[in-house]
Amino acid sequence: MPRLVWLLVLLCIATPANAQEVVKIGQIEAQTGPNAIYGYMSSQGMPLAVDAINKAGGFQVAGKTFKLELISPDTRGDPKEASIQLKRLVESEGVKFIFGPFLSNVFVTVEPYARQFNGKILMMGGATRIHDFLGTPDHDFLIRTWNWDAGPRGFGTLMVDDLVKNTGLKKIAMLEQNDQGGKVMVDIYQAMFKQKGIDVQVEMFEPGTKDFSAVLAKLAQGGAEYLFPGYTDAALYDIIRQSTEGGYFRKFFLTRGSLGPALKNKDDIDDYIVYVPKYFEQAEKTDPKIASFIAAYKAYYKRDFPYDQAPLCSSSCYDHVFMLVEAMKRAGSVDDVAKIRKELVGMTYDGLWKISYDDHAEEIINFDVVHMTRGGAISVHSVEAR
Repeated sequence: MPRLVWLLVLLCIATPANAQEVVKIGQIEAQTGPNAIYGYMSSQGMPLAVDAINKAGGFQVAGKTFKLELISPDTRGDPKEASIQLKRLVESEGVKFIFGPFLSNVFVTVEPYARQFNGKILMMGGATRIHDFLGTPDHDFLIRTWNWDAGPRGFGTLMVDDLVKNTGLKKIAMLEQNDQGGKVMVDIYQAMFKQKGIDVQVEMFEPGTKDFSAVLAKLAQGGAEYLFPGYTDAALYDIIRQSTEGGYFRKFFLTRGSLGPALKNKDDIDDYIVYVPKYFEQAEKTDPKIASFIAAYKAYYKRDFPYDQAPLCSSSCYDHVFMLVEAMKRAGSVDDVAKIRKELVGMTYDGLWKISYDDHAEEIINFDVVHMTRGGAISVHSVEAR
């Protein structure tokens, strides 16, 4: 047989083996739409991690070198679209490791489908409702990549303690979106505030609401000192602006959402206290890892760094890709989901955040509390969650 023919035969034989050296990972997050703040940074950070790993030559598992292939469709925060994309990832693309979702309404929609693949896939998302399913039968496929609000290490508990200590708060008003995420927020924090002897007034608004003046006036009549508003920036910008313009509230406490609405209304607020997984503006100056990440972002995307959304990179974004790769190395496999999960939840990873997991596979991270006062003056302090 001519030498050229032999070379072609060898090439055909070698091709399937080379194809097996790629590990596909998927993501189901909103990259556009009204809730994109909870998926945009994940969709931005994951390609950076994949690019860094692949440019370094990939990673070795059991003596074989692998690279990553990221499949990241835009769900737009639509549960139906997320269901379609998850089905495609699992059944058509053969993806075993899926990052997301962050949105609770998306998770509760895709959960029955994903549960059918318990033990065959791993879903790593920040959705609040994932907490309810962790550790329950047929849900070994779940890892929650966000820290929980309640409990002694919960960021909500620690933030409320901090708020009461620093302000002497006696009454707070909650204005939450009437959906899965908003109802969970009310359930968690209404009980938490009451346990601490704080009076709570609660009102709900329908998704898509733009005019909050009537409900804000109603809440203001109750005499609350702080407003604890909705969990998405899409609503928060309107709520904060209308609260200050109408003279209803000038003090705000948030455990969801960004600093953006405060910056937009810095001359009209008195206090704006917000949970931030990391205040990147400050961390960039002191932490070489953060500075390197920001530089990599600017070089990769050729645009300014999104400081306002960057803190959400603490969930299913950057560190978690490196953690997954490290877990594969320790497990000696790129497809044994059970072994990889065990290694993943058993490790502590020191990246942009120091990340570990509790006994139910829920993330534990330290975080920052950012306090803005009138005129835009900012103070930041870190809280130890361990």
